[in-house]
Amino acid sequence: MGSFMAAWKDGEEREKAIESAQESFAFLEKLIQGKKYFSGEDEIGYLDLALGWIPLCLEIVEEVGGMKLIDAEKFPSLLEWAHNFAEIPLIKERFPPRDALANYFHKIVGLMRSKK
Repeated sequence: MGSFMAAWKDGEEREKAIESAQESFAFLEKLIQGKKYFSGEDEIGYLDLALGWIPLCLEIVEEVGGMKLIDAEKFPSLLEWAHNFAEIPLIKERFPPRDALANYFHKIVGLMRSKK
């Protein structure tokens, strides 16, 4: 949730949300190191599916929030997993269009910012 919250928070709250998100990504980075998928096999498992939003949504959340949460230097294995996961034909075919998702996030972040 930290990554989503950081997109509309300001100041210290934003910094705490970014820190929380990066701590979560660091935990996932350790879990995925040396594996193609979180299952440890060449097939996706439950955790891969549960985290499947990362390849599609994280870049958009970063863009909408004007921040950088994850980079190749700190999280190389997680980014490699995200690429591998997003390239699975069954997954790739079911991702919503990026533009539609970006518009959705812009609306949600705008709404959340207006409630402050």
